Amino acid sequence: MQLLVSDASPYARWVRVVVSYYAIADIREIEVNPLENGEQLIQANPLGKIPCLILNDGEALFDSEVILRYLDNQYCKEKLFNAAELRWRHMTQFSLIKGLLDSAVALRQEQMREEEGVRSPFWTSRFEQALLRGLTQIELSSMTCGSEVTIQKMGLCCLLQYLDFRHPDLDWRRVAPATARWLLEFETLDAIEQTKPNR
Repeated sequence: MQLLVSDASPYARWVRVVVSYYAIADIREIEVNPLENGEQLIQANPLGKIPCLILNDGEALFDSEVILRYLDNQYCKEKLFNAAELRWRHMTQFSLIKGLLDSAVALRQEQMREEEGVRSPFWTSRFEQALLRGLTQIELSSMTCGSEVTIQKMGLCCLLQYLDFRHPDLDWRRVAPATARWLLEFETLDAIEQTKPNR
């Protein structure tokens, strides 16, 4: 199988962390630039977005959640999405992290529009405030408690490191100091170290 990714994409990284953590050996990563609309990516995903998983039969799966659910079903013994006793709380936490990733990436897109002179102060502020509100809620939740490595913790780590990578001026640690302390330990996992963005 082929996993189309971009090094800096937090969505792709969430998938890559799961692949690394569960040692899924039959997936080969292929680096693509989604902004270039390359033929391989467009043929697999007409939306031109990553991550995109091309199965051995040629079928393509896209959207990070779809791919994560596929990996959970096929390789992770359904450990990631099926904590029955806390299912709805966990799914809401998953959706919160996914929404925060959306805000973080949208904020990055606003930054890139600055070179065109069309960056919106309104949308910049809206995305920043959404991120700070969401992280405040995470700080008050039990999401980072316990030693178990969960899909939520993996996604949260990808989010926080993306913020440090792309938005170093966003002072998220001010609203989430306990989450910041948790990150210091969680980010030492091999699967996190091996997938850290570098550009």
